[in-house]
Amino acid sequence: MADTKDTHTGDTGAPVLQVIDGGRATYKLTGKQSAFVQAVLKGANQSDAYREAYNAENMSDSTVWNEASKLFANPKVSARIKAGQRRQEAAAVHSGLSLRQHVERELYALSTKADTDQARLRALELLGKTEKCGIFLERTAELADDQMTQLSCLCKNYIEIVLYRV
Repeated sequence: MADTKDTHTGDTGAPVLQVIDGGRATYKLTGKQSAFVQAVLKGANQSDAYREAYNAENMSDSTVWNEASKLFANPKVSARIKAGQRRQEAAAVHSGLSLRQHVERELYALSTKADTDQARLRALELLGKTEKCGIFLERTAELADDQMTQLSCLCKNYIEIVLYRV
């Protein structure tokens, strides 16, 4: 008979418990690597982030660029940068969305409960200009020069027809 061992239990048959570090990254970065990651997440390019994190005073620009590229390609470093970028994107979307929702809720409340008709109308107008509603948005179209010329000729012809028909 083949030996079939449950991979989720130990030799005693008891479950094997695995400790997970609170969902945090299981890989550790050095202090300089962390400084590089933070500089990149703050918007620095790779070379500038490398200069901030490491002693690069006596290095040529090409050497800094090469070392920064190597560091950025390090799986631990690039994973931490990607995770930080995902957090930044989520925070930006959440904060922008939350602010829009708050403004819309307040405008709606004002449109129904404001003290004056003028305030209610203004709230309704602003609600009408939101992306969801779009009632009072000004819509314009940009035309190329040849399209403008054609439109101008059509308008002139129409005006002449209307004027001479009378």
